[in-house]
Amino acid sequence: MRAIFLIALLATSAHAEPLPYLQKPTVSFRALKGSDPKPVNPKVRYVGGYELVAKGTSELVGLSDLHVTPDGDRLKVEAVSDFGIMARFELTPDGKGGYFDSPLEIDPLLDPQGRRLTDKNEADAEGLTTDPVSGNRYVSFEGHQRVMIFAHDLLYRPGEVVPLGGLPVFPFNQGMEAVTYIQDPKGDALLIGVEAGGFWRCGLALNTCMEIHGPATPGFLYMMTSLAVVDYGDPRRDHDILGLYRYYDPITGPRNVLRLLHLEGDTLTVVSNLVKITPPLPVDNFEGVSAIKTATGYRIFLVSDSVKADGMSKLLIFDWMP
Repeated sequence: MRAIFLIALLATSAHAEPLPYLQKPTVSFRALKGSDPKPVNPKVRYVGGYELVAKGTSELVGLSDLHVTPDGDRLKVEAVSDFGIMARFELTPDGKGGYFDSPLEIDPLLDPQGRRLTDKNEADAEGLTTDPVSGNRYVSFEGHQRVMIFAHDLLYRPGEVVPLGGLPVFPFNQGMEAVTYIQDPKGDALLIGVEAGGFWRCGLALNTCMEIHGPATPGFLYMMTSLAVVDYGDPRRDHDILGLYRYYDPITGPRNVLRLLHLEGDTLTVVSNLVKITPPLPVDNFEGVSAIKTATGYRIFLVSDSVKADGMSKLLIFDWMP
């Protein structure tokens, strides 16, 4: 089954090597049809979904994870891709239930020598997380297995490989899909979720990793794709973590489950299921999750690495009122 899924994904990415155009890139948000009449969790409401339509570049494809932050009356979005880029755009409400078109920045992720990551094995970024204090970005890669740290200003700034010790070599193309930054009085860490199964906590003081106890996947053929701390500013939520899982078979197509997890010491447990993405919700290969605090709870964003031939990613939005 996984081989079929990989063939489908490779087919969508094989249309052409992503290249920038000459005009300044923009992205528009095309509303998706779909609804969620029977949510799996009564405290979660489907807000809407959008297809990301880029103009001026072909590089807004293969999005694997995202990070959303408030900025006045708009939201800033960063997303990493399978092709070693960081895409940046804004979500500014248009007053009609949608969003205005946004400028789109495409920043290449650079290796320690300042070179663009062009080889797919080197460029396959899967997880994105941010140190809430310094603003530095951590990106996990699945092909050439590693985590890199990038300064807040990514443009023309080389990344550095984080020398994490104690990690095994994970199965090819089933490695470090998910990463999130953990703040802890005993020492900050990266929590890594592996697509093939398992969770690792990597302390950043000594850069050492240890496997921790974690839950099984939501079901047969489901695999981990993303992790995100719910709220660094709330001590009740700074160890609550959103965990996103995907499923695929050629008959029913892609499916996803979004869970609320909790990390306590070296144990990660399931608190509840929040969302099951099946029709009539818009479905796709959703690989990234991020959340922001609202007046009534949290707004959750999911981004997809599209399985469609056109490669355009989807963005789904939910409100969670815990």
